[in-house]
Amino acid sequence: MYFAMDEIGFENAEKIKTIDSEAARWRFIFSTAQTYGFDGIHITPSLYKKFNLDINNIPDYFSNSKLTLHVGGIHNIVSKSSYEALDKEIKKGFEIAVKHDMNDVSIHPPYIHKLTMDEKNLTLDLFKMTVDKWLGVFMKHSISLSLETHVAGEWFLFDGLNEFVKFVDTFPALGVLIDISHNYYEPQYSEDDIINILGSKNVKGLHISDALRSVEFENGTHLAIGDGTIDFPKLLKGFVKFPNLYSVLEIKSENYGIEKSLRKLKEITK
Repeated sequence: MYFAMDEIGFENAEKIKTIDSEAARWRFIFSTAQTYGFDGIHITPSLYKKFNLDINNIPDYFSNSKLTLHVGGIHNIVSKSSYEALDKEIKKGFEIAVKHDMNDVSIHPPYIHKLTMDEKNLTLDLFKMTVDKWLGVFMKHSISLSLETHVAGEWFLFDGLNEFVKFVDTFPALGVLIDISHNYYEPQYSEDDIINILGSKNVKGLHISDALRSVEFENGTHLAIGDGTIDFPKLLKGFVKFPNLYSVLEIKSENYGIEKSLRKLKEITK
């Protein structure tokens, strides 16, 4: 298991906005990861879109860090055009992963809020087609394609982790990216639930942040480690067996919150 950077911290986010040059902003991202002590960088929309960075311009020196790519975004695939839009995003992610020797590309399940049952069934069929098309392509280049565990059934295709697992079991090579904070908060899976349901699957990565269930979603997720109620020693013990598992700190906080969280997690897993 190694730890990778996603969010850079509130103070750093304000600082990078003052940097005019894109090349200098990329350098700032890389230097920030090194300063924190991360072994990897998880390239996400929260990095490149938020800070006006062109993902096609990732500098070559980023190869000195372990790189993974999260396509991100919310995709509603109920038509040929929307299917093609997701296909285009995955193709772009694949090409970038090959160019920069990335280990994994991850995607969200499709967004199904307010869709009819027929539309949900169509979404499932189209998503199966998408995974079936791309999984072998990624494997030929020794890159894993992973699906994130967003399983709030009102919003995403899979209603709970058991439905999620039923899907990934049809594609044994499909990776799993576990969003700990989301799964703990809604639909309130315990640490044991997450380990027991997902611990035998093809887990490639973790999105790590703490969570509190007694507050609104915006205030109860993506917290610094120790600011919520997740038992990380118990949880991480269930996943340290996975080789080269990338663990991304998806923490929205001041710089110190990220520093503190990384220090605690390294202590837990040493």
